[in-house]
Order: sequence, then C-alpha cells, then structure tokens
Amino acid sequence: MNIEFDPTLHRYTVDGETYPSVTQILKAVLGIKWQADEWAMGRGSAVHACAAMIARGQEFEFDPIIAPQVDAIRRFFHEVRPQLYKVEYAVASRVYRFAGTLDMLASIDGHMAIVDWKSSSDIDRTSLQCAGYAIALGANDYDVTFMYEVVLKEDGTYSMSKRINLRPYMREFLAVRTVYGIKERMG
Repeated sequence: MNIEFDPTLHRYTVDGETYPSVTQILKAVLGIKWQADEWAMGRGSAVHACAAMIARGQEFEFDPIIAPQVDAIRRFFHEVRPQLYKVEYAVASRVYRFAGTLDMLASIDGHMAIVDWKSSSDIDRTSLQCAGYAIALGANDYDVTFMYEVVLKEDGTYSMSKRINLRPYMREFLAVRTVYGIKERMG
C-alpha cells in the first residue's frame, strides 16, 4: 500500500486515491472541538516533529517557545523508556477508506500501544482518534488494541493516561466513519 500525505492540503492518497483522514472524519461528524487556530496547529506540528526526532535519537534545534514541551518529551522517554516500533507512521484502511498518521507505536510495560501527544487531555476524543489508527494498523499486520494519551505540559512535565483498551472505541470509530460516509454521499 502506497500512502502519501500532502501537509499543505492535509490530504492522504492511498495508491493514488484520496482518502479522508481520521481527524477529518471525526471533525466532520463530532464537530468543531477538534479545530485549533493556526498558531496552535503550528506549535503542535513543531512539537510533534521534535518528539519524532527525540524518538529517533536525532539532534535538532527548536524555537524556545516550545522548550517546555520538548523537556516533557525528553522526560517521558527517560522515565517511561518505551520500546519503539514506529514514529510518525502513516496508516490506512482500504476496507473502510480512511488514513492517518499516528504519533508513535511502542511497547510500554510489555504492551504494544499507540502513544498520542497532546497539549491538553480529552481522553474520549483521543481514544476515538487512536481507534481509527488501530483499525488501520490491523490492515498493516499490527494487532494493537491499547493506547496512551501523553499530555505535554507548559511546566516541562507530562501526564500519561492509564493504558486504554481501544476495542470499544474501535466500534465507535467505525460508526462515526459510517455517518461520515452517509454525509459525504448525501452532500
């Protein structure tokens, strides 16, 4: 499966065909709470890029405005010591016709899980988002049914959710995907 992402248009193509993203589906069906302003989205992208470089052991420079989040990420890796499998990993489901990019796939305390970086906690929405990734991961031979939400705080610390079982959220995500498809078909 060839997955391409255009960050300018926030558009995924899978083998040349356009697919909606996990977050696009959730925003369209569940509403505006998923929307952030341009500044917050830019900061979030920078923080995610730093997290990926930290995970890969790469050196980098960053804007001091995100120093607390970078410190929190470094603290997370030092304290939790996840065993990494994938970082900023694009996934797609041909069956359900959607795509997305998960932040990190890692083993924590012996459990394979999706790790999602956040600036504030919203465990239900994060669980739905990660459930979409988990469904798509299944199409890529990864059977992942757990996630952790990691909130990167302004004081340089982080909070990590308990391990969340994604199975009930996977069913809910598929219901949301169905509604999205109906809305798309009906215009």
